[in-house]
Amino acid sequence: MAEFDQPPLSHPEPQQEPGRAGFARGLSGAAVLAALALAAAAAPLMADGSALHRLDADPVAAALLDGRGSLSFALLAAVLGGALGIGWALLAGLVGTLVGKGAERRIVAAAHRMAGWPLALLVPLAGGLLGQVWLLALVTALSAAPAVAALAHAELSALMRAEFLTAARAAALTEGEVIRRHLVPNLMRPLLAAGTLALPRVLAAESFASLLGLGLPPTLGSWGASVGLAARLGDPVAFAPPALLLALALWAACAIADGVAAGVRKS
Repeated sequence: MAEFDQPPLSHPEPQQEPGRAGFARGLSGAAVLAALALAAAAAPLMADGSALHRLDADPVAAALLDGRGSLSFALLAAVLGGALGIGWALLAGLVGTLVGKGAERRIVAAAHRMAGWPLALLVPLAGGLLGQVWLLALVTALSAAPAVAALAHAELSALMRAEFLTAARAAALTEGEVIRRHLVPNLMRPLLAAGTLALPRVLAAESFASLLGLGLPPTLGSWGASVGLAARLGDPVAFAPPALLLALALWAACAIADGVAAGVRKS
């Protein structure tokens, strides 16, 4: 007897739109990161001064206090890395306009190649050799800049091919009017999407360097340093809070980057 495919017994559940799902994930990530920042700011109120410097006294309060150093440094390095990467992409576009598309492709190709390199290894090297926080922040930002530049250039290229720009030029608008009235107002969202890519990268790079003892100084505190110290001491009670908070912060940073990018693609 011939076999026939049977129709499904129930209708498939409607799937959530990718753009809406990405926005919800980004909003969740922002809420989690904001909650972590507020909890880290309130950490000194949770315990006395001795508990902030002893792993066995109050590991949760100590981990939250370390979050002030990790999150503050990550925000600083992410802003620097995002600015450097966006500037890289804008420079490539300017060179392409003035010199030619071949030069633009070479600059962008360099960003793509460097984005695949293990540049995070430069962060513990800089921490061990330089030692100063602002130099460490600069090196950490440089490790994230190529990936930001590659994404920013891709977003800018897609924007330049948008139909509304073609329609504006077909309406006999001058190039200055097209840039002022149509291009500039639509630049912020794709550049923001590219810039947020730096946040999870710099947070992971700093945590890796601090895990090796070559990141932030002990006076500032770092989740990576606390995880490394607790692992070397073999203390699971002291290991769990900073490890969980670091994992949660990394998820939140990635969710924010994905959510912003999904919002740009939907628009």
